[in-house]
Amino acid sequence: MLPQEVTIGQPLSIAQGDRREKQNGLTSLMPQSGPTGSIAVTSWEIKQVGACEKCCLALRCSVPDTSRAYLYIRNNGSLEANDTNGIRACGSCCCDIQDNIRVEYFDRSPYSSNCNVAPFPCCLPYFATPKLEVIDHGYMCCCVKVDLCCRGKETIVMPFEQLPPPCCCCSNRTSACDNCFGLCGPPVGNPKLFGRFSPQPHDAQSFVNAAQAAMSEARPRSDMMVQRMSR
Repeated sequence: MLPQEVTIGQPLSIAQGDRREKQNGLTSLMPQSGPTGSIAVTSWEIKQVGACEKCCLALRCSVPDTSRAYLYIRNNGSLEANDTNGIRACGSCCCDIQDNIRVEYFDRSPYSSNCNVAPFPCCLPYFATPKLEVIDHGYMCCCVKVDLCCRGKETIVMPFEQLPPPCCCCSNRTSACDNCFGLCGPPVGNPKLFGRFSPQPHDAQSFVNAAQAAMSEARPRSDMMVQRMSR
């Protein structure tokens, strides 16, 4: 039998799955996904690797490569990423680039609203709603912002707006007092405590805006699905 002709850029024709068991939370396909359960995505340009990351890759006998890296916001309430220059990139200077794919749903860590316990010795519970945010890697020096490493603005995971107990009256953002009113310190508005995000989008602000909009839309749907599963 002759092989079927494939047109580049067109979706592949695959058989419909036989899943009948209910799926929990946002992993459940939406009714508007169609009979084949297709998922729509938006693809975001990947930021090129900086000098510091190139040095780290060189120590692992790897070369920077973004040809297979991607960053998707999916319409089922999740992010999908292929971080080909991440911590698992090792020995790529003499072999093929290895994929490092992950899918993160907005109703699970690190994006889900949850109740946590403050570190010892406070140990008090607190509620937080994590989100993606933009951090400016510049530094204020004598009221002038400098960026010696040329990292610019990047996307990070901000776990909370207010610090956990016993510092719950303090913001998790840099204020004018923190940088001596522009004399020395990070720019005003930068998150103080945050988690790393990778791969980095080329336009951090546009990506964060789109991701936050997707999270706002997905969270009510996630709550509704949990209520249906509990019935």
